[in-house]
Amino acid sequence: MYAMVVQGGTTPPKRDAMNRAVTELLIPALRSAPGFRGAVNLEDRVTGHGMMLTFWDTEDQALRRPSGPAFHEALSAVLQISTGERAPTSCWHVNAVQFDAKAQELAAKPVGSI
Repeated sequence: MYAMVVQGGTTPPKRDAMNRAVTELLIPALRSAPGFRGAVNLEDRVTGHGMMLTFWDTEDQALRRPSGPAFHEALSAVLQISTGERAPTSCWHVNAVQFDAKAQELAAKPVGSI
């Protein structure tokens, strides 16, 4: 499994709007991409910065930019809220995944409900 790490952000007042764009548009759009296995979205509520990890079966799938109308709509929404400051994306091989029972319970909840 491989993880793509994307870092960017927005201003603190727009952080909730960014989270909605990610959970309501971006993650659902990624679900139809070949090899997509899941995502984790992290936020710094003080700075507005965020980091998203998306998980894929293969390195090629992780490196491939998704396409399709739903993805383009999601990307447009994110870009409208973003500050435009972004670190380079990076692809990582996942060599371990371990969650305790509570984390697994939270992960089973619908996107955006944690």
